[in-house]
Amino acid sequence: MSHDPASQTRITWKPSGPYVIEGPVEIRDNNGDPIEPPPAKIPGQIKLCGCGMSRTKPFCDGSHKR
Repeated sequence: MSHDPASQTRITWKPSGPYVIEGPVEIRDNNGDPIEPPPAKIPGQIKLCGCGMSRTKPFCDGSHKR
């Protein structure tokens, strides 16, 4: 079985920072409704809050840096 790297999703945890998601993914709320991510600095990348301080949860807003 071969895997096409372009179609895979990769999640990288950054200690004291966000979970960086690269690749196809859909984020949903508790009701199952899709949540539109904010514009990404890097196309195809979504950052989820890992510190709990973001004002744009579940997405990272850089609050962990302050």
